[in-house]
Amino acid sequence: MADDLNRSCAVHSDRLDCPDSFVTEMNGGYGLMVHDGGCSAIEIGFCPWCGASLPPMVR
Repeated sequence: MADDLNRSCAVHSDRLDCPDSFVTEMNGGYGLMVHDGGCSAIEIGFCPWCGASLPPMVR
């Protein structure tokens, strides 16, 4: 998760435009980006790679 959230792309200045970015921060938690040209995401409660429960983000 951290690798994906901290990924930077040499081609795309915005993570939402990069097809290699999958996870985003949203609503105090995390979401899977919907790469449809917009900024939509689907909120998730579990890591898409290992299935671990995701705690709320602390700011």
